[in-house]
Amino acid sequence: MFFTTPKENVELKILNSFRCGILSVSLDKRITAINEIAMRILELEDKDYIGSNMEVVFHNQEQLLQILRDACQMRNLPSRAEMELKVKEGSERTVGYTLSFIRNDEDKIEGISLFFKDLTLVEQMNEQEKLKDRLAALGQMAAGLAHEIRNPLAAIELTTSLIKRKLSDQPAFTAQLEKVNSEVKKLNKIVSDCLEFVRPVKVSAGKVELPELLDESLASALSVVSREGITVRKEYLPTPSVSLDLSQMKQVFVNILMNALQAVGDSGTVSISCGPSTLYHKNSRYPRGKTAETNLTLQVNLAPYAWIKISDDGCGIPEEVLGKIFYPFFTTKERGSGIGLAIAQKIIDSHRGSIDVESEIGRGTTFTIKLPLLP
Repeated sequence: MFFTTPKENVELKILNSFRCGILSVSLDKRITAINEIAMRILELEDKDYIGSNMEVVFHNQEQLLQILRDACQMRNLPSRAEMELKVKEGSERTVGYTLSFIRNDEDKIEGISLFFKDLTLVEQMNEQEKLKDRLAALGQMAAGLAHEIRNPLAAIELTTSLIKRKLSDQPAFTAQLEKVNSEVKKLNKIVSDCLEFVRPVKVSAGKVELPELLDESLASALSVVSREGITVRKEYLPTPSVSLDLSQMKQVFVNILMNALQAVGDSGTVSISCGPSTLYHKNSRYPRGKTAETNLTLQVNLAPYAWIKISDDGCGIPEEVLGKIFYPFFTTKERGSGIGLAIAQKIIDSHRGSIDVESEIGRGTTFTIKLPLLP
């Protein structure tokens, strides 16, 4: 839909073909044109704004109004700039824009046109790249520290074992030494998890059928978290083969399935489904839920992909926790290491995939993974 003053059909077709937001205002601050993309970015209702006062329509976007006011007083407009738009959720959206004069047949300025595009995703991807660089540096440091820590731990473990043999006839002392050994093993586990996270992922991709992989992953997860009262539902739509590292992606699915099985407790439902991108529909189970997204790579968004959904009807993830679940060593479990989902994200990223999480307290959680299909 494109709301504008009457124009020839050819001009309308040209305006409707633009892939950016278009907003035009007259010098008396009246809206003369606005397209659907602009309305979506500015979060406006779907109605006719032609002739409306821009001060009224954009009353909550002070920066946008100031840009339009200033443009009316300028002789040379900026070729490219950025601004921050406030959105309904209380956050901000980065928008790149260009301004142009609208001139009449006598070459007199009669209005301003604003061409703009939402750059929020680009900004997020730039931040992810910066984060990757910082994590790479942190990984090198962690690998060195792990080596330096493991040597003393090995010496402590060996020494306590020798002392325990000599004091085998004194249970009180051997019990204390057992505690020391137990703590040493915990430290070794933390060091191993740290090394696992910082170690580069090397993908040995091969042709894989998703239904078979999901069934194998489910069997492995159930062997660890076995609950007789849990119902498992599967819906595998006909899906072309995908190219991925079988063992790595099995690790991802097992981890997510174990989380789902633990979330539903002794009774509940875990659902597993997969299909091609042509049959993908965004989950709408949770009308009041929150979504955490990561690894929204351009390859997956634009290329054909396979999607996998793993859902549960468990307790759900609190909003303050949802944004941190992919952080390494962040966990809400008493015995969890907090490394599983961080490694899962890293593996999916190495496959040029994406992972989204949607959750609502009391209703459950859904993980959605997208992986590129074979050409």
